[in-house]
Amino acid sequence: MSAANSSLSSTSSPPPQSRSHRPPPSDPSILHPKTKTSHHPTNKDNNVKPPPQPHTLPLTIKVSDSRGGAVPGILHLPANHPSTSSSKTAAILLSGAGGGLVGPSSIYLSLGTKLPRLHPNGIPVLRLDYRYPARNKYCVADVLAAMSHLEREYAIAKFVLIGWSFGGAPVFTVAGMDERRV
Repeated sequence: MSAANSSLSSTSSPPPQSRSHRPPPSDPSILHPKTKTSHHPTNKDNNVKPPPQPHTLPLTIKVSDSRGGAVPGILHLPANHPSTSSSKTAAILLSGAGGGLVGPSSIYLSLGTKLPRLHPNGIPVLRLDYRYPARNKYCVADVLAAMSHLEREYAIAKFVLIGWSFGGAPVFTVAGMDERRV
């Protein structure tokens, strides 16, 4: 193959434009249907109110296994929970091998405030840490203890388990052994 026929030759076409192009805010496909703005309306003139803020509760959940102790977590409950909420399902968010409550790029903070406001009943969210990060046996016990705590204290019977990186190990382990997972 000669250099002239190679894709690396000087006659090849220039690289495509950057794919990070975003449509301008005036693009009708991304405008809010009532206000024709690029964001959700929250002012009085539009008669649209933002959903109420969720309740945020720090938790310390006792774990009854060979090591004992307690696992920390942050629970985000919909504003109407438990008095009028019919949500019997919660999300449990698990970080990677280093543990922590914020998740990758702090996305769990965002999910903790948005999921409880998602629809009228909201979705409770528990951001759960680990007692012994990166040790699946103990992380699984932490998740099971958290599920039992939420079931006992908040009448939540089903759980969506979400794990980032190492957090996937306890998620799949618990999902294979406990019927309360969705």
